[in-house]
Amino acid sequence: MSEVATRIPKPVLRGLHNATIKRNLIVSGVLCTIAVVAMKVMHNDPKVRDYAEFYKTYDANKAFQRMKDAGLLQSVKD
Repeated sequence: MSEVATRIPKPVLRGLHNATIKRNLIVSGVLCTIAVVAMKVMHNDPKVRDYAEFYKTYDANKAFQRMKDAGLLQSVKD
C-alpha cells in the first residue's frame, strides 16, 4: 500500500480556486458576448427593419379617416 501512495503524485491545490474562477469568468464573458450578438442579429435587427418598412408606407391621415369612418372616435364630429 505504501508503494501505491508514493507513486501517485499529490494534486496541486494551491491556486486552484483562483484558476477556476479565472476560467469561469472568461467562459461566461464569451458566452454573454455570443448571446448579445445573437439577440441583436436575430431579434433587434429584423424588428427595426420591419418598423422602418411599416412607417415607410404608413399614412396617418388615411388611418385616422378609417377609424373615423368605423365610428371608433367618439369625440370627432362628421
